[in-house]
Order: sequence, then structure tokens, then C-alpha cells
Amino acid sequence: MGEDVVQRLLWMAMLAGVMVGSVLSPASCHAQARCLWLNAATAEGVLGGTVQMDVTPLTLQGDATCEFTRKMDSTVYLLRIAVHSMDNPSKDFASYLSQCDGTTTPLKAIGNEAVQCVPRGSSTAGEERVIGRVRERAFILTIRRNMPALPKEGLREDTRNIAEQIAGSLF
Repeated sequence: MGEDVVQRLLWMAMLAGVMVGSVLSPASCHAQARCLWLNAATAEGVLGGTVQMDVTPLTLQGDATCEFTRKMDSTVYLLRIAVHSMDNPSKDFASYLSQCDGTTTPLKAIGNEAVQCVPRGSSTAGEERVIGRVRERAFILTIRRNMPALPKEGLREDTRNIAEQIAGSLF
């Protein structure tokens, strides 16, 4: 065999190997989505164990939703961060505040404007929600875990820390 034929066969074998490798292991060719506002290790600390992470694709405006879940028997623990851009924050933010199914308590030093959503009734015991705004971006932080209901005022320290971290990253 001529040297050209051997080089072509080697080139074709390498090309075939690359093609077969990319078909058999596509996951290794794609980067895992990541949450811009919180890492999985922090979510695991808040939810008390290993979490699964799901992140919606980032929009051109930088909007996304990160959801961390931990399943234990029939209980699902949740930490969700949703960030949305607003065209007119002075008008649009009201629609985010309306997602609170209870009363709102203002929170100081978290973004431009933030409230704790204090739910009505006991059906949401163990859930904390912060709705906030930094400039033209609204965020909703929801944490659901198997814990006793909170008093009417105040957040758990880790919930406040996460809300501060989100607001800080949006500045």
C-alpha cells in the first residue's frame, strides 16, 4: 500500500472514532447549566441534603429560573429563584407583589425594594417567600422545607442571606 492510502485510512479511522465517541457520550460534550445566583452546595445546606438542580435557559435579558429540589420519602423540599426583567419597574413590580397570597412585610437592605410574603393559613407551613426588586429586575425566592411555621415577622437567617445574595448579584 502507498503512503497516501495509509494516511487516508488513518484519517478516516480517527474521524470515525470522533463521530462514534460524540454519539455515544453526548452528555460529556455539553456543559451543565448553572444557576447565576446560587450554587448547589449552598442549596444543599439550606435544604438539608443532596439536591437536583434545574435551570431554565437564560434569556437575552439575563432572566432565568433556578430550581433546587430534594426528595425525602414523600416530601419534596424546594428552593426556587426566579428573576425577571421589567420594562417599567414602577408599574410592573406590582404584578410580582400580587403573587403573595398573604400579607407583605417590608425587608430592609435587600435590593431597592423587598418584602417577605407571610402566607395566610397553615397550608404553606414551612414555606418562606421573598419578592424583591433591583433596578429593573424582579426576583422571587421561594423556600419550602419541613419546618414549623414562622412568626408573622422575620425570616430564617439562611433565607435572608440568600435573598441578600440574589439582590447583590443583580446590582
